[in-house]
Amino acid sequence: MISYKALRILSWLIALTLVFWLSHDLPFGTIFETIANLTVKQWLYWSSINLLIILVFVWRWKVLAKGLDLRLHFFDLLLLRQAGQSISFITPGPQFGGEPLQIFLLWKKYLISPGDSVLAVAADRAFELWTNFFVLLLGIVILFFTQAELADWLSIALVIGLIISILSLSIWLLIHYTETLETKINKFSQRWLSSKRLAEVNFRLSNTTESLTKLLTNKIALFSALLLSMIGWLLTFFELYLVLSFFDIHLNISQFVLLLVAMRLAFLLPLPGGIGTLEASIFWSFGVLAVAINSAAALLALIRFRDAIVLGVGFVCLRLLQTKTVTIRNS
Repeated sequence: MISYKALRILSWLIALTLVFWLSHDLPFGTIFETIANLTVKQWLYWSSINLLIILVFVWRWKVLAKGLDLRLHFFDLLLLRQAGQSISFITPGPQFGGEPLQIFLLWKKYLISPGDSVLAVAADRAFELWTNFFVLLLGIVILFFTQAELADWLSIALVIGLIISILSLSIWLLIHYTETLETKINKFSQRWLSSKRLAEVNFRLSNTTESLTKLLTNKIALFSALLLSMIGWLLTFFELYLVLSFFDIHLNISQFVLLLVAMRLAFLLPLPGGIGTLEASIFWSFGVLAVAINSAAALLALIRFRDAIVLGVGFVCLRLLQTKTVTIRNS
């Protein structure tokens, strides 16, 4: 059986090989000149919208944590989210990877019980994944009626719909079989609770069922989290529209949806950070839309520049969490 380390190395080799194959003939001088010609105002707009997107999703996590009756500060969750995002980026499949780290840090740094730590991370990820797939499905349905000649969008829609159904079923099972989950979490966490560092702390295993019930009965928290998810997506749409306008690329609704769906589908493939797959999806989309390949490369350069910044900030957040003093914030 292939080890996880070998799988991670293999995924990076495949991703980097794909990037090299797609970009070795690109006029990098022209691309960098295009990026350099962006005005200070454009850089400010772009930076602000990306920061706002991050803050909206952290706010959603804050709402869900409060629904679980966890007293976590906004800044704490910002550090945890960005640290987890960086780990997810460098692991195979950019959608997952940082969650175990977030759960561990919630326990170690904020003394949140293992059960509540799992619930806090799982609730946020459930909202993120469900809304992501729902928006993706909606985009594919639009393409089915407007760009049917490009691909069999109905088949893709059925696959995404199946994923949404499986995710919804998993959430339903989690809600109705919480006690079984609680037993497994508490059994696993006994090794954590034997830590000498926490020996003198009044720290107990949580009642996971009780915590989940608090969240499920808090309709305001659930509605607010859903609303913030939608706002986050609207801001994501606007961010892509803004970047396209920087390079004088103007698409109609159908073309814009095609580009967005292609980019989101690329992130579902098990390569770190969507490296290689994102490039392929954007080049394919611009080819279909008959947009200059230099514009596609400039868009990619800006996206990867943003990824590099977010990755670096995430590791800074991780470092801050590692040196942070343990503070009790939950009741």
